[in-house]
Amino acid sequence: MKLNIAKRISSLLVLVAFLCLTGNATAGTDRNYELEYQAKVKQNDGTIEVIAGVINYVCPKLVPGSTKICNPADPVGSAVGVQKYMEQDWDKDEDDIEDAKMPELLNKKAALQFWDAVEQFKLHFPYREKAKKAAEKGDWENALLNEEMAWQYLVKCASRGIFAKKLVDGE
Repeated sequence: MKLNIAKRISSLLVLVAFLCLTGNATAGTDRNYELEYQAKVKQNDGTIEVIAGVINYVCPKLVPGSTKICNPADPVGSAVGVQKYMEQDWDKDEDDIEDAKMPELLNKKAALQFWDAVEQFKLHFPYREKAKKAAEKGDWENALLNEEMAWQYLVKCASRGIFAKKLVDGE
């Protein structure tokens, strides 16, 4: 009896997935890529604001205040500053960042997550630039696709940043 119910549920899920996929294939012709692009730009800008808030919260809990790296008025500069501070004694040809000799850090595990978050953040820039260029040409589909790719890196950055925040908070 349980096996029969499981088969029915499985069949139903396959049917729903099929209908969703075929529905999306035909609905694509009615898409307004320009509006979707504008919405994604707004979403990405909002995501960057959240990331900035996490940077401002985490930065002073990673490096000693004497470094004067953390600047709430320039969260991106602060993030890059923390990363450069961490890399100052790193032999990139010999070690991964996890194995590098580190300067004084207030929370090494959180700092390593933060470092990775900054790496992910850097990767979003080329896609936003491509999106902007495509939008200037009126190529809204490619503008949207590139803005979506930027969003993927922003989400990865935010995820790592939030993990760093949890680590500095002792969670």
